[in-house]
Amino acid sequence: MDTTEPLSDEERHKHKLIRVSKYFFIITLIYSLWIVLLISGVYFLQLGNTWAVLTIEQWLLSAIVLICIFIVLEVILVSQYLLVKKEHFWPKKRTQKEYIQGKRVYRYTIPPDAKGGIFSKIYILIDENRVLNLRYQMITPNNLWEQKQEI
Repeated sequence: MDTTEPLSDEERHKHKLIRVSKYFFIITLIYSLWIVLLISGVYFLQLGNTWAVLTIEQWLLSAIVLICIFIVLEVILVSQYLLVKKEHFWPKKRTQKEYIQGKRVYRYTIPPDAKGGIFSKIYILIDENRVLNLRYQMITPNNLWEQKQEI
C-alpha cells in the first residue's frame, strides 16, 4: 500500500496552473481551428457570411477577446504561483533575535539550505552594535558517514 505525502501549496498551485493552462490551450486551439474553417468556408468555398450565424468580423473579434481573456487569466495564475514560490523560497524571518555580548548577531549560512554536517563559524564585527556569523558547510552529512545509519 503506497502512502502519498500531502502536496505543499506550491505543488498544488503548480498542478492547478498546468491543468488550467492545458484547458486554455485546448479551447484556444479549437477556437482557432473554427476560425480557420470559417475563413476557408467564406473565402475559398464561397458559402457566404450567414452560414456560421455571426459574420467573420464578429467571429474574429470574439476570438481576439477570448484569447485576451485567457492571457490575462494565465498571467494572474502565473503571478499567484510565483508569489507562493517566493514565499516558500524566502522563509519568514526568525522572531527571536540573537545577541552576543550585547551585539546583534546576523547569521548567514552557505549553502542556505544546509542541514547537518560540519560547519566553520566565523564572527565578523560589522560595527559596535552588530556582528555577522558566517557559517560555511565544510563537510556534508553524506561525507561524514559512508552508510546511512538505520534507526
